[in-house]
This record gives sequence, C-alpha cells and structure tokens, in this order.
Amino acid sequence: MAPDPKLSTRCEAHTMSPKPKLRRTKQQRLPSGPLLSERLASAVQIHQQGQAQQAAELYRSILADSPNQVDALHFLGVAEHQLGDSESALAHIGQALKQIPDHPDALNNRGNVLKKLGRLDEAEADYRHALATRASDPNALSNLGTVLRAKGDAQGAVALFREVIAMRPDHAPAWQNLGHALADLNQLEDALKAQFEAMRLAPKSADSHRYLGAMLFAVGRIAEATEIYQRWLALYPDDARAQHFVAACTGQIVPARASDDCVRAEFEHFAANFEGTLARLEYQAPRLVAEEVARLLGNEEPRLAVLDAGCGTGLCGPYLRPRAAFMIGVDLSSAMIELARKRSLYDALVVEELTAYLRRHERTSDLIVSADTLVYFGDLGDVVAAAAKTLRPHGVLVFTVERAQPEDAPNGYRINPHGRYSHTGDYLLRTLAAAGFIAPSLREVQLRKEADAWVEGWLVSARVPDSAHHGSTP
Repeated sequence: MAPDPKLSTRCEAHTMSPKPKLRRTKQQRLPSGPLLSERLASAVQIHQQGQAQQAAELYRSILADSPNQVDALHFLGVAEHQLGDSESALAHIGQALKQIPDHPDALNNRGNVLKKLGRLDEAEADYRHALATRASDPNALSNLGTVLRAKGDAQGAVALFREVIAMRPDHAPAWQNLGHALADLNQLEDALKAQFEAMRLAPKSADSHRYLGAMLFAVGRIAEATEIYQRWLALYPDDARAQHFVAACTGQIVPARASDDCVRAEFEHFAANFEGTLARLEYQAPRLVAEEVARLLGNEEPRLAVLDAGCGTGLCGPYLRPRAAFMIGVDLSSAMIELARKRSLYDALVVEELTAYLRRHERTSDLIVSADTLVYFGDLGDVVAAAAKTLRPHGVLVFTVERAQPEDAPNGYRINPHGRYSHTGDYLLRTLAAAGFIAPSLREVQLRKEADAWVEGWLVSARVPDSAHHGSTP
C-alpha cells in the first residue's frame, strides 16, 4: 500500500492505495545495523509526512542492502512518481510486481502512473487486475472510473463512482470524480451536489475548493465561487492557484499574468485528461492556427524553423510538422511535455517559461505559433516583444486569445472569473505594433465550448519586417 492516501489532479482525484501495511519480512539485520523492518517503517513514516525526497533516499539505501525488497521497490516508485520521475517509478513498481504479480496496491499505484503518462489502456488493465485480486477496493474502482472518463465513457464512469460511494459514502475523491463525470454529461446541478458533498467530506482539501469553485462558476453562481476561493486562500495563503482565482473573481490585486506556480499546478496533473477534455469542448484552436499558417505561407510545405509556444500535449504538432525542418515545443508543464514527446513529432521539447525561453533564443525561428497559451497572460507586451526578437526576418507569429469587449476591458485586457484573460482587438494591434510587427491580422473566431456556449476569441497573425531585428544572429 502506498504512503500517500491520494494523488489529485486538476480534472479528477486519483486515489493512491491507502495507508501502508508493510509485508511481513524476515527479521534480518542489514549491514548498516537496524532490522530491515525498522528501517522500512522509518522510511514509510517519513513518506507519510510528505517528505518524498528523503523517503526515496531511505528506500534506495534499503535496496542497496536488499535489492529485491518488495515494499521498498514499490514505495520508491510511488515517491519517484510524486517527485516527477514517472518512468523510474514504473521501473521500480514493475520490479515489485515481477515478484508479486497480484499485489493489488502496487497494481493500483502503477495504474496511476500509467494514466498520468496517458497510457490509458495499460492503466485500465492494471486497475482491473487489482480489482480481480481485491474486488472490494474502492480506490482501484474509483481510479478505473477516471480511466473510463478519460476514454470518453462518462456514463460508465458515473456508474463506477456511484458503486464506490455505495461501498464507501465517505470517499471524497469518488464524489469529486462523480461531479466531473456528471458535468461531462451536462448534468450540472447533480455535478454541483457531488462537489458540495466532496467539500463536506474534505473541507481542508485544496482540490475540493478548486473543483467546487469551478462548478459554481460553470452554473453562473459567481459570488458563491468567489467565497469558496476566498476560503481556500484563507486556508492556504501561499497557494498560487488560490491567489489567482481570488484575484480573477474579485478583480483585486490582479497579476499581469498567471504565475508560473499557478499554471504549473493547474496543468501538471491535467495532462492525461487534457485531450479528452478538449475534445468534449470541441476545441478549435489548433485547426484555426493551422488554417492561418496555410493562408500566410500557402499550401506548399516550406521547411522552416518552427516554435510551438506553449505546446501542451502537442495538438498543433501534426499540423506543423510538414512545414518544419526543425520543430521545438516549449511548455511550463513537464507532464504535458512528456505526452508531447510520445507523438515523436518534435525535434526538441523544453520545459521552461515561455517569455524566458524566447528571450534566450533570438533569431532562431521562422514561425512561432501559440494556441490558447497567451490566455494566461494579461499584459502581452513582454512576450510579444520577445517573440519578435526570436523570429528571423520576415518570420510569422500566429496565436489565439479570448476576446474582450472594449467596454469591459478599458485597459485592453481583463481577467475573467474562470482564471483566463481576454483581450480587445485595439490592444492586440497596439501591442504588435510596439513590438515591431507588421501586416497584423485579427479574425473573430470561436475557440471551444463552455457550458454549451462558444468561447469567443481572436485568431491573430503578424510578420516581422525583413530587417527589423535587434540583437545578434546566433
């Protein structure tokens, strides 16, 4: 069983197997002195206290003396996953499962790692294997429901979450997951009730606040969403997401852009569900960006240096690859980058904040595209200016943002209660001109659906002149 009672994501709560019950082991004294069981129990206790890095070091020291110790292998894999090294986590949990193939907790936890990596069929197989070994495991059953939801079977997911709740009415992650799946089916009032119950069961959970606030916003209850976010911030004053959403709802202390910590926290564990969620929302941005690139560059396939700025899981990649001699994807989320890597379309993938990356790479790109990344920026001045310097002479920039009405955004942009920014057309034109772009084009588009209504946006493009660059050629 894994040391952490749950592993939460933006779109659903994954439940790690509960509090560890160490397997009985032969009471042998290792070379370092203490009994193996004592060292392992100490490592697990530290792990349960949230010190995954220190626990991982202790598990490794145990394995140095006893390489096949099943619990140490299993728990090390859990710790590595929590620390962001999912591939190593798979290797160590896999070693544990080679020794005990029917270990239900290890199967459940490996399923969680696989799901985060987007390997949904393999994750489903592990969850079903765990349930075949221990049929009444509510954690594995709830996690199986998250896989069904990610694969588009919201009805099947709802049935599983209700089964978990019948078994364990106090299972807060199942209530959260039920709320997400019901929302997918547009059963918003029932979804809201599920999130309220999750909040009642886990009143100090940051995710409970995030999910309930988002659901209240979805049904138009903005004042109540604001109150939930403010309670979240009162509980966790340093939580970057809480800070951001309070600002978004109140309009007070609004940042010029979403902080790195906020964006990373929102997307790091959202990756496995990202594409499925956007498919349900009829997401249009990659197609729109591709159409604009074709309009500007023609139907031929020039071999360009292409930068996918805020590449996410690589949804723009298939459209861009035929035009690219070299294509780089940049994103702040390492989990997103790992899924983009699986496409085998990019020549390089980089985990870095976008503006910082652009500033370090002057005159390296012929084409920069950014699909729905700049919606997390209010003030676009710095990032657009950096993009201008990154482009080679006559290079092209194409991006999408959400559309604001001038009367709602007197400064040219505004933050919205959902946490994203929207921009006016005049502001975009001024910002592009200030950065040295020419031939700007703004087209009103529909980006995706939210609550069955289209989100209105801008499809923006511009060029840099033939000789209007600063800095030296790399």
